[in-house]
Amino acid sequence: MSNTNGRNSLLEELERAESVLDGLLRKISNVSEYLSPLEHMLRAEDFSSTGSYIPGVSNGIVCVLSAMIKGDPLANSIELIRGKGNNFPAIIKGSDRSETKSTCDSILKIVEGKPGGKPVTYVINLRWANLPSVIDGKSVLVVGNRFNYDQRGSLKKLYNKFKEIGITIHEDQGQFGGGPLTFRLTHLARKLQSMTILEITLSRHFAADHKRVAEILESFTIL
Repeated sequence: MSNTNGRNSLLEELERAESVLDGLLRKISNVSEYLSPLEHMLRAEDFSSTGSYIPGVSNGIVCVLSAMIKGDPLANSIELIRGKGNNFPAIIKGSDRSETKSTCDSILKIVEGKPGGKPVTYVINLRWANLPSVIDGKSVLVVGNRFNYDQRGSLKKLYNKFKEIGITIHEDQGQFGGGPLTFRLTHLARKLQSMTILEITLSRHFAADHKRVAEILESFTIL
């Protein structure tokens, strides 16, 4: 009889312990959700020593890693269109066109941190280059094909939007797309299966035309 009572008592203790653990797990989950925005803020602040994170209106991010280089055409354009009431994605500005490992690490941490508390649905790596004279124009961009990811099929919609506003699209053969940042973002997107990743290179003329840059940034918000 005493053995039976002992087993019952042990089972009751185990059930109580299980209940306590369930409660603790729920509290930990709630704390994690509460801390997630704070974690993102800290990651963004950590990046601020070498770059800048500007919140936007959609669940996407545009990386412009030349936007903090003095005299850079994209840097000048973004400065001219800031605060003009446009609907832009979040923008990560930097001064690291070579896309060093530390910069890539910081950007991936920001993306994974779910800015605004929601998963990021797209990341665009926006660059510029002195394109060959036959395609260098005010409304020419090159879409990098070496590394990209679009499981949601949203690129067709973006291409149609570009055509609507008179932008000429060229798809490269790997000459422009495929830097370290795009590669790592593509790898992350394949793991999460929830983001569109794209690298776009503008002609120098396009990058220096702030009104056209504003149009392309607004176009990204349809993704």
